[in-house]
Amino acid sequence: MTTPGTPGINLTFDMTVLNGKTMTRHHASERSILTFHNDSEQPLVITCTSGEAPFLDGGCGSPVATFTVPAGGTKAVRIAEAVSDGQSFVYSARIGNSEPEDPIIILDRR
Repeated sequence: MTTPGTPGINLTFDMTVLNGKTMTRHHASERSILTFHNDSEQPLVITCTSGEAPFLDGGCGSPVATFTVPAGGTKAVRIAEAVSDGQSFVYSARIGNSEPEDPIIILDRR
C-alpha cells in the first residue's frame, strides 16, 4: 500500500489480537509525538481504554486519557513520561456516532 501522492512509500500495518479483538499495533518510542488527522466533518474523540492517561495534550501539563481533534483538523500529542519502554496502551478512536477503532501503542527502544 502506498500513500496517495507519494510514489514509492510503503506502509506496513502490524495486526494483533487482544482480548478477542483484532487491532492495529503501532510502535513508538518514549515521549514520541502522535499526530492525528481528522478528515471527517465531525469531531474525532481519542480515549485511552486501558485505564491510563498516556497523552500530553499540547505537549505539557497533566496527562489526559481523552482528547478531541476538531472536524477537518489535526492535533499532536506527546506520550507522557509515566509511560515507559515495554509498556503498551490501547486507545479508542471514534468519529461522531461511528463504530470506534481500537489500536494499541507499544513503546519500543529504537
